[in-house]
Amino acid sequence: MHSRILLTTGLLALPCLSYGATTCEYANNIENATEFALSYGFPLYPFRNSTIEIMIEANGTNKFYHATQLADPTFNQVVSPNVDTLYSAAVIDLSHHDIILELPEVNDRYYVFALYDVWGDNYLNMGTTSKSAAGKYRIRFSPSTTEAGLHLCSSVESKHGNNSECDGLQGVIDAVTPYGSMQPRYAVNSGDAEELEIIQSYQNQSSLTKVPKSQGGCSAIPAITMRLLNSTLSSDIATQVMQLTSRIAPYSPARNSSDQSCVDANLKAAGIEHGKYEPQAGQEVEYSFNVTQHQMSIVASSPVNSMSLGNNWTALQSSVQGDFGTNYLLREYVATTGYLMLKQSEALYPRYSTGDLSLSANEAYVFTFESKPPLIDKGFWSLTAYNAEHFLISNDEDVYSRGSNSNITYSDGTLIYGDNDHTERTFQLLIQPDSVKPPSNWTSNWIPAPADGGDISLILRVYGPADGVTNGTWKAPLVTKQNAITA
Repeated sequence: MHSRILLTTGLLALPCLSYGATTCEYANNIENATEFALSYGFPLYPFRNSTIEIMIEANGTNKFYHATQLADPTFNQVVSPNVDTLYSAAVIDLSHHDIILELPEVNDRYYVFALYDVWGDNYLNMGTTSKSAAGKYRIRFSPSTTEAGLHLCSSVESKHGNNSECDGLQGVIDAVTPYGSMQPRYAVNSGDAEELEIIQSYQNQSSLTKVPKSQGGCSAIPAITMRLLNSTLSSDIATQVMQLTSRIAPYSPARNSSDQSCVDANLKAAGIEHGKYEPQAGQEVEYSFNVTQHQMSIVASSPVNSMSLGNNWTALQSSVQGDFGTNYLLREYVATTGYLMLKQSEALYPRYSTGDLSLSANEAYVFTFESKPPLIDKGFWSLTAYNAEHFLISNDEDVYSRGSNSNITYSDGTLIYGDNDHTERTFQLLIQPDSVKPPSNWTSNWIPAPADGGDISLILRVYGPADGVTNGTWKAPLVTKQNAITA
């Protein structure tokens, strides 16, 4: 799910940046403290926006909202929607209860139940890649938790003997923060009504049930409410980030506990203390926010954090994708551009790095793949095109993406993903205006662009990537702009 955040930054004088995995450094002036607070707390801005949407749809926290139909051009709730999966979503609130998650048995397609902390870190994934067992899992939070993640009951019981916490459970999940979100995704192969019914049955088999806490809790942690998320918030984004940080950070530990004292000191220096934000003398919040927005882009594109996939495509390094640790600027960048990113073991998001894409009414982009992206069993990939507003493009074909779950072909008409096809040959995808129909030998590989041309954006997604993708040996497609292909 991607919150719609449209921000602009100017060229600003920057302090010395650390491009790799960083730890908190104590601020020595109000400017540095404010910049830290804004970067550290920024993920709470999309968290608030998405949480409100999900709570409205699901009628509260700790309940699933299930999307039962694929997105189409009328869908404008989030930018750059995915047309390869059906989503579910839940806001997780462990302030006063534990939660029992019922994981369905899914053997016929890729799926993942992604768990995120309140800062947008993807701290756990359960599903195809991790070979997760169907059944019940307890999700809990304790301020004294030292090892977040999944603890299988077989190992818990062998370590602690007969443990009542594991009665009837597959495992126990220790959450990083008391607040967070869960995003189940199920791959869609054909998209017909029969298949959607199958996926909907999986959605209906999943559930979240509140149960009493198994460990000592902290009654001071407030529950997530609309009042907590909305009351007396500024309309200014930067000030809103500071206010949200003051309300949520006191109860939500830093991703790395060794940073906690430094984080607390910097937030206090920026005016965040005792659950409130008080503007400080000499503090220019909007200017500091623009500084961090510029810094984050530099950090995201640095060689330490980015890897080349060839042909002007890049992706984040696996060590910093999805779970950002103490790299707070990179966490801010992803919260701005693609909130709730999966770890690279689940998905890769190659980014075409040569700037904006635009077509006239008689132009086309051709994407030449030297080979198919290597995938794990049940993995898949797709290329999706969007209009200038980052929504799906209305077209006569009702086609918005092409990939491994499509009937794409080689130049001789052979299905690329036919039965037992293990060949590796060059193939091409085509993006050109809907008003310019290509010859029949291109139809299966064509993604229509706006009829009169214009600005477009695209996303290449690889779910269940194999090593050849994540280690950079597979080359992303060559992108060529040319005249539209006509009969």
